[in-house]
Amino acid sequence: MPRPKSTDDLHFFDPRASLAHGKNRLPHWDQSSATFFVTFRLADSIPAEKLTRWRSERAAWLASTPPPHTAEQEHDYHDQFTARIEAWLDLGAGNCALRDPATRAITAASFAPFDGARHWQHAWVVMPNHVHLLFSLLAPHTLEALLQSWKGFTAHATNRILGKAGDFWMRDYFDRLIRDSTHFWRCARYIRRNPESARLSPHQSTLFEAPFVNDFLNSE
Repeated sequence: MPRPKSTDDLHFFDPRASLAHGKNRLPHWDQSSATFFVTFRLADSIPAEKLTRWRSERAAWLASTPPPHTAEQEHDYHDQFTARIEAWLDLGAGNCALRDPATRAITAASFAPFDGARHWQHAWVVMPNHVHLLFSLLAPHTLEALLQSWKGFTAHATNRILGKAGDFWMRDYFDRLIRDSTHFWRCARYIRRNPESARLSPHQSTLFEAPFVNDFLNSE
């Protein structure tokens, strides 16, 4: 399959196709060959008191809005809960193990293998305590399996370098099915601007953009 050269080559959310709902603690929406914006974070990246309150509010929302969720309900969920998590992450809480270029390089390098076989990477940024990725799945691979592979490998390799054991990443992750070209470029801009929004110096994050993404954003 040739590398995408524009958003015309991508598959976005198809309301007519089947939609799988993940079984993890958070609601996850998976669709074969679709394009996703995903965030995952270090285990200590959000203070416990904030996370406790967030989980309580999220549990109430999920109880009042049981799955399967509509597109509008999914949007409401991300507005209320995912956006808040992303704002907290940019505050740089926790030990920020990925601030070190050596440990950050392990995570950054994990996205290249199988690019073009299991997925197409469009843009990603590795921040001191979290990661954002914009990518397309390639059938028959699933979102959950791909995330488990990335997180499992990087956790083991980084803990070995740090001489530590135990949880490195938070078990869950946040995902959004990209619905159209407008949504895609909004996420790509968010990824590019995240280091600046978090007031990081240039050496504290690692950014990747596929050629067509880089060309488009530079032309704006």
